[in-house]
Amino acid sequence: MTGTRFSDKQDVFFAHAHLVGSVWWEPVRDTFEERVTAVASVGSTGMGMATKELDDLLRTRAPEDLRAILDAHGVRIGELEILFGWQADAGSEEAVTGQVSEKAVFHYAEVFGATRVKTLAVMTPDAEVPPLDVLTERFAAMCDRAAGHGLTVAVEPVAFLPRFDHALAAAMVMGAERPNGGLLLDSWQTFRDPTGLDALDRVEARHITHVELADGHATPEGSVQEDCFHSRLLPGEGDFDLAGFVRTLDAKGVDVDDLSVEVLSWKLRTLTPQENVEVSVAAVRDVLAAARTPF
Repeated sequence: MTGTRFSDKQDVFFAHAHLVGSVWWEPVRDTFEERVTAVASVGSTGMGMATKELDDLLRTRAPEDLRAILDAHGVRIGELEILFGWQADAGSEEAVTGQVSEKAVFHYAEVFGATRVKTLAVMTPDAEVPPLDVLTERFAAMCDRAAGHGLTVAVEPVAFLPRFDHALAAAMVMGAERPNGGLLLDSWQTFRDPTGLDALDRVEARHITHVELADGHATPEGSVQEDCFHSRLLPGEGDFDLAGFVRTLDAKGVDVDDLSVEVLSWKLRTLTPQENVEVSVAAVRDVLAAARTPF
C-alpha cells in the first residue's frame, strides 16, 4: 500500500481496445506510432496491447523498433491481452488453444516488459462449467505460471458472458488467494452484470488487481453485447454511479498500479487518437474529482 487514495490517481492508462479506432474483429485502424504519440502528449505513460496486433506488427518490424518508439515517448506497454483457455481441462481442445495463447502472452510480456496480463474465462454454450473448486485450482495454477514471468493476472468477468459472472469470479479469486492474481473490475461490466456490485462489496482490496473506467446508459442500447462493443460512454457521460464506485474502491483501500480507461464506442471511434486521449483523460479526472468531493 502506498497510502494514496484510488481517487487521487492522475496517470490514465489506456486499454488496447480503447485506442485502436476499431472493434476487435476488424483490422486495427490507428497505427502504433499514432497511439504512442497521443498517449505521451497527455502525460500518460502506459498503454495496453493485444498479442494479435503484436503478431501482425512483428511480421515486418523488429521488437527493437517498437521499443525504440516507446522509449522515445516515455510510454510503456504495461498490459497484454487476452489470455484464454486456463479454465478448461488440460486435455480439451479449449485448453490446447488457450495454452498457445498463454505462451504467446508470456513471451510478449518478456519482450516488451509488460507486467500485467488480462484474461477471460470464455465457456461455449455447450461446455460444462467447471465446479468452483476446479476453477479455483486452475486459476491458481495459471497465476503461479504467470508469477514465474513476473506477471500479475487480471481476470475480467464479462456481462454478456453470464456463465462466468462477477459472483463466480469473485468466489474463485478469493479461494485462490494468489498475490499476483485478482479481479479486473471494469466499471461497465460491473454495473451491467446483476451480480457485479454485490461482488464488489464482498471482495477485499487484495482481490482487486486492476480497474477500468467506462460509463453507460441506464438501459443497454440493443443487446448487452452490442452495447458493450458500440455504446459505452466516457466516464461521467452516462447513468452509472462512477463517483460512488470510486468511493467504494477508496473505502476498501484499493491500490492498483494504474487506472485504465476502456470505452468501446462507435462515437469514440470517429475521433483521432489525439482527440480520443484528450477527451478521455479529462473525463476520467472529472470523475475522480467528483469522487473526492464530500457529500
